[in-house]
Amino acid sequence: MLKITDFRGGYHKGAAIVEHISLDLQGQRITSLLGANGAGKSTILRGICGLLPWHSGEVHFDGQRIDLLPPHEIARRGVRMVPEGRGTFAALSVLENLHIGGSGLPAALRRQRIERELTRFPRLHERSSQTAGMLSGGEQQMLAIARAMMSDPRLLILDEPSLGLAPIIVDQLFVLFPQLANEGTQILLVEQDVGRGLEASESAVVIEKGRITTQGRSAELLKDPRVQESFLGLV
Repeated sequence: MLKITDFRGGYHKGAAIVEHISLDLQGQRITSLLGANGAGKSTILRGICGLLPWHSGEVHFDGQRIDLLPPHEIARRGVRMVPEGRGTFAALSVLENLHIGGSGLPAALRRQRIERELTRFPRLHERSSQTAGMLSGGEQQMLAIARAMMSDPRLLILDEPSLGLAPIIVDQLFVLFPQLANEGTQILLVEQDVGRGLEASESAVVIEKGRITTQGRSAELLKDPRVQESFLGLV
């Protein structure tokens, strides 16, 4: 569904952070975007969502060009991102956060989606009246994902979903991602635990200094000596 062609962009005109990015994720359920800190991964994600101040090249989603659209219109087309740091509304309750995620839906459908997400995340059900700021880091991440899923996105972008979370919560999240993909949501994943990200995905793209240097099947990249040495600490 997502296709990026010769994308170049950054936060100040003429100062590109990523250059000549071309990706075609058609038919891929989960794709990992790999790279060291500062490689340009989050810049690419922001470019997809229409959040870069300037860019050149094109981004297509479901056959239609979206890079010239404002962020809210891109979201309306079915693209949702859970940013690094989660971005929940700390002063609002779990239920209020979910209602915001379902903004624009008919009331009955919104209630159905809230029930679905609370069933998907039982811990949120137990804490539905608590403010998001009082939740643990893992619970906030669950809430951020649940809020994004309220709109039934066709593309879910996850930026460092395991960052700062306890291993047991990370395990739960990585069980969830294939389930979401099986339900029809394409996932683009940036994950600090590269091995985990590769194991969870079907395809992967390696970004170095703002450019794609390697891409292919995740299982093959797990065996690639360059990937093992650069990201997995293996020689």
